[in-house]
Amino acid sequence: MSSEQLGRQPETEGSHEQETEEEPEAMEPEVPSIPSVASSVEENAPSTSRTGKTTAPLSGCVVRIKRELQDIRKHPPPNCTAEMQNEDLFRWTAGVNGPAGSVYEGGHFRLDIRFPASYPFRPPRIRFTTRIYHCNVDSRGAICLDVLGERWSPVMNVSKVLLSIYLLMSECNPDDPLVMCIADQYKTNRKEHDKIARHWTKLFAMTKAQVKDGEEDQDQDQSQVENQTQDPVPSQSKS
Repeated sequence: MSSEQLGRQPETEGSHEQETEEEPEAMEPEVPSIPSVASSVEENAPSTSRTGKTTAPLSGCVVRIKRELQDIRKHPPPNCTAEMQNEDLFRWTAGVNGPAGSVYEGGHFRLDIRFPASYPFRPPRIRFTTRIYHCNVDSRGAICLDVLGERWSPVMNVSKVLLSIYLLMSECNPDDPLVMCIADQYKTNRKEHDKIARHWTKLFAMTKAQVKDGEEDQDQDQSQVENQTQDPVPSQSKS
């Protein structure tokens, strides 16, 4: 807060010579000095770190998030990871591996997690930052998941939510979609849906090395099938 200069009050014009009695001087209100004002502001202002970031006050929210971070570092959920982003306790980066046997197999999908100040009484805001072809995830990465909405409760935590997202990738919910056209395609033309979803997984969630290795394995499998079909069937000798 910039200090304000305390100016003197303007003097009144000269007193009338005919006045015989002097009026009692009005008591001026005590004005706090500039250093005292500054010190009181500094005491009430939130503390800042050396990097200039505002330090969140120690509260139940901070304690809860710290405990969850320690737990997820020691015991991460299967196929999932999570870590703070830029040393910001209220913002995490998470990763979910595509479930085996699904159209997302082999992909690694990143998510952005942001905690509200009212956590855990309000759910965290979680969205995909990796593009994914899924009827319950829109183009901005928003997720249609009941545990992030009406079924959220303070007993839930980030580990359980990440597992729910992993299961949602294994089996989508076309009856409650965010992207209606993908849900309709899933119901009416599953083959085309799976083809596009696999292509997006290779394009956005896999490294070039992974894609190359997968194509080589596919070529080898195809060549083995072709060789088996070309082998002549041994004729049975007549007895």
